[in-house]
Amino acid sequence: MKLRKIFAAASVFFIAFTCAAPVSVFAAEEYEVRAPHMYAHAYAVMDANTGEVLFGENVDKKIYPASTAKLMSAIVAVESDTPLDTVIKTKGKIVHSSTPGTYCLGMNGGEKYTLSALLNMSLIASAADATDTMAVGLYGSRADFAKKMNEKTAELGLTKTSFDNPVGSDIGGGFKHTYSTAREMSEIARYAMSLETIRKITAKSHYTIKGTGSQSGRQISNTNWFYTQMPYNDNYFTIIGSKTGTTNAAGHVFIATAIDDDGHELICSYFGKESKASTFSSINSLLTYAFKQYKKGNLTLSRGAYNIRYDEDSLAYTRSMDAEIFSQDSSGCVALDETITQEQAAGMIEAVLAPELSGTRINSYFDQVSASSASCDSDYISTALATALPGIEKTAPVKEAIESLPETITIQNAAHLTAVAAHNFSLYEMSFPTYEMRSVQEDNLVPFMSTFEFSD
Repeated sequence: MKLRKIFAAASVFFIAFTCAAPVSVFAAEEYEVRAPHMYAHAYAVMDANTGEVLFGENVDKKIYPASTAKLMSAIVAVESDTPLDTVIKTKGKIVHSSTPGTYCLGMNGGEKYTLSALLNMSLIASAADATDTMAVGLYGSRADFAKKMNEKTAELGLTKTSFDNPVGSDIGGGFKHTYSTAREMSEIARYAMSLETIRKITAKSHYTIKGTGSQSGRQISNTNWFYTQMPYNDNYFTIIGSKTGTTNAAGHVFIATAIDDDGHELICSYFGKESKASTFSSINSLLTYAFKQYKKGNLTLSRGAYNIRYDEDSLAYTRSMDAEIFSQDSSGCVALDETITQEQAAGMIEAVLAPELSGTRINSYFDQVSASSASCDSDYISTALATALPGIEKTAPVKEAIESLPETITIQNAAHLTAVAAHNFSLYEMSFPTYEMRSVQEDNLVPFMSTFEFSD
């Protein structure tokens, strides 16, 4: 339950941090807590597990992503289905023609690096020559690679983002169609950090280049200063990755991903107007503010795990993790194939479906579901679901989900069934008798069953 909502700050009276000069808020937006005013083109703080922007300024204003665009380049590369050990040969005309002003490692033509090495060089050192080599090696040209970036942008439903090159060059380099917003770059980072390969690379403070050529054996440092030279409030959170960027049009950019000890993960996309040091300092302040507000009970955060963030059944996972039915494993994932117990399954049914009952007059019978620590099978979970909300198992989508269950039920199986029930709750609500007919009476101990004839 959200405790309170107030409008985001629109004047200097809401300044939470010391800033060099005030700047007007692009658009007021309703948040649970006030949005601290920052000296930035824009910023957004997002709950990585739900995708909700918790607070921010100018979150939908057009900005330039600079090298944070390489997160989308990495997404395209990882999802190209090209094995990470695939060797890509550099081309002189490509590595010597990167956009002026971009950082390059100094590769020469004819050198050989694996896709994995190129991804590390791109995301850790922000190397344009490595990124362009990867783009051309995978899709033949920078332009064709950029088309793939835009296809993924459209797939994610991002309408205010465009790319016309792999490295994040913008109007300052003559590229007029690379732009985004703080909200949409946060969503791109959220997606990128759900991919294990990207998550592991951006977590590294250093990387030793492997390959055949001038850069082989060279150690590069992450441009994420939180790993190397900038302190942050590690009493509240741990920085686990994402990407920096800098151009004249973009300013000093960093999209930070942070997680607390309870598995709450936040993304802060910040497009600073001052210096790189100021950007990192401001992000530390914003993340500290967010986690402090959560600790005080003023801000709602969700638990989650990165491997189910974009799963079609993510609603069931998130609600179950918030209810502490199960949690992340040691790697930060949900162990999808782990067998769920009867107690966990019963808890999941209530955690997932109880919110759907809010605002209705439908009776629930969660307390009548008996459970033990034994492993859950298909008979148990279907019976438990029918007991908790009698009749819901008769709706066509839920019936189909029940029929497709295997004998032994895993966390993934239980999540799918309960998510289907939640997503089709409106159908359930419309398909069965009114509240009076649902109620338990002396002569109607099983609601629905004695008042309504179901058709198979």
